[in-house]
Amino acid sequence: MSNIVDNKENIDNQEEVTNLTFCCFSICDDCMLRCRMCQKWKEDLYIKSNRGQMTLEDWKQSALFLRKIAPDDFIINFGGGEITTVPWLFDLVKFCHDLGFRTNIATNAFIVDKQMVEKMHASGLDYINISLDSLDRKTHDYLRGVEGVYAKVMQAIDLVNEYAPNTQISICSIIMQPTLPGMVDLVKWVQQNEKVNMIYLMVLMQSNNTEQQDKWWKDDAFNELWPKDYKQVEAVLDELIELKTKGYKICNPVDHLEAYKTYLHDPDTYVKQSSCNIDHAIHISSVGDMFMCYRHECLGDVRDKTIEQMWKSEKAKSVRKQINNCRENCHFLLNCKFEA
Repeated sequence: MSNIVDNKENIDNQEEVTNLTFCCFSICDDCMLRCRMCQKWKEDLYIKSNRGQMTLEDWKQSALFLRKIAPDDFIINFGGGEITTVPWLFDLVKFCHDLGFRTNIATNAFIVDKQMVEKMHASGLDYINISLDSLDRKTHDYLRGVEGVYAKVMQAIDLVNEYAPNTQISICSIIMQPTLPGMVDLVKWVQQNEKVNMIYLMVLMQSNNTEQQDKWWKDDAFNELWPKDYKQVEAVLDELIELKTKGYKICNPVDHLEAYKTYLHDPDTYVKQSSCNIDHAIHISSVGDMFMCYRHECLGDVRDKTIEQMWKSEKAKSVRKQINNCRENCHFLLNCKFEA
């Protein structure tokens, strides 16, 4: 811990690098749900390390090194798995908050309770993204694979609003066949709900933790999830775009929603006129591997090299070229970091 303190004292003297625009600390890979559009709960195909999971101290060290290259007011996104299962989550959030980062967590809300929300408030957490795919209880629970998830989401919204009032609540919803008919109603519900600050819309992608395959959306495993009627897709997205232009609390910009229309019409059509922006991103896995994009080469282990060293390395330059030439629609391009 003494090395961490020494590094912390030297932060202000470091040269700032301003082209980093996104970072995700994936602090765990486990999840208690059995979501039909995600296989994260299964044994991981890709996260392999003899060194095991990163500890709290490892993540603190990473945050300190990130501070050296991150611009002011930078957001650290904490992801998983279901990160609320990590007992020291809000210790790490507070540490990052004290370093001057804004902080954001994503959760299914299934184990969020009053005690956890009180820790959340004490940590200074800025944003919480809660997954809610439908206002229909049966639909949401069915998609999440466990009964009672919908009720837990509604309870978590109330708890955060009451006991962590400084934390903004965002709803995260996935556009897919079972949710398409109710998506506009969900957006209108968010608009009318004073407890919820915003809604972020995603589109169905190939499941986490599955082997990459061409035409994956035609696989039997996705038959009930992939939208069947493009006219319905277009009508729903056009209405969502209209609501966005009217000032509804939709995070996605209009061109992002237009890209969803292109993608859902033909997933093979590259949705951007420019290259992917994920070359401005850092992803750190639960075992310390640092990537810009998980589809490209690992830059190294954050326990062996500093983030700054890897970010400015020759390997990073090579990966950036690969990303700039990539023309695949993927979760990171479409759902995480779409920029016109």
